[in-house]
Amino acid sequence: MGRIMIVDDDEEHILVPLTRQLGRVFGDENVNGVTSVAEALQYAEREAVAVVVTDIMMPGMDGFEFCRQFRANPLNLGYIIILSGRDGGIAEGLRAGADVYFRKPYDIEDLVAQIEKGVDVARNRLFSLQDPLTGLYLRRIFDAVFNLESAKLSRVPSPLSVIMFDIDHFKQVNDTFGHHTGDLVLKDAAELLKKHSRKSDLFVRYGGEEFLLLLPGALESKAMEVAHRLHDAMGAHLFPDAGRVTASFGVATTHRQPASLVARADRALYAAKEAGRNQVMLASAEDAAP
Repeated sequence: MGRIMIVDDDEEHILVPLTRQLGRVFGDENVNGVTSVAEALQYAEREAVAVVVTDIMMPGMDGFEFCRQFRANPLNLGYIIILSGRDGGIAEGLRAGADVYFRKPYDIEDLVAQIEKGVDVARNRLFSLQDPLTGLYLRRIFDAVFNLESAKLSRVPSPLSVIMFDIDHFKQVNDTFGHHTGDLVLKDAAELLKKHSRKSDLFVRYGGEEFLLLLPGALESKAMEVAHRLHDAMGAHLFPDAGRVTASFGVATTHRQPASLVARADRALYAAKEAGRNQVMLASAEDAAP
């Protein structure tokens, strides 16, 4: 399951005791407490959060704004429980993205039951966005995150890279060994390549035997380094029944034109195939020109 995150600036009376109580139920390794909204948002960028338990009244940013910012990231699928000791605010909390509004003082057994429900809800949300074969995110998640990163790029120029790759001669794998083996190759390749990509990158199944990796903040040199690492991992791997299976890679980077980034990576991938497959190709600088 994903992490349970407690957000409350009252360390002595709420955060520490609640974190300990929930740790005894769900395991200390699955429960994390933070004292500020900024820290909570940063934590959610590093870890998959299944359930958030947040106070409303906190310095800097209240719980309602936290809900809005948390939900702005399409990868944040966690179930949000708002804790509040004040009257009113239920409608605002739900509209901001919270799932349930819990009154203080609360019964710990009631809260535990609500968290257990939240874990199941978050799991179902995740399954609805995952490819059932490989477990990778689906293309629509890439599109949502890509739009988010593109908006950031328009405000603060920074590098954004894409690696597009697909399995070479995949039809031949299916024709020779059968579709069951082909499915196993796709699943095995996804697990292998995810293990060799950066944790901060978004890895999706783009369609068929084609995959796409979004690398926020990655310069061209870093994207090429990652692509070569993935390429080498594929080349060194023995797939059950199918043996050696290779892949072709196209890499593109931009600081200013995200709209054409995926198309440029696609053209670089096509060039890699035209050059004989089983290699990494970088989108040309001329390709990036307006």
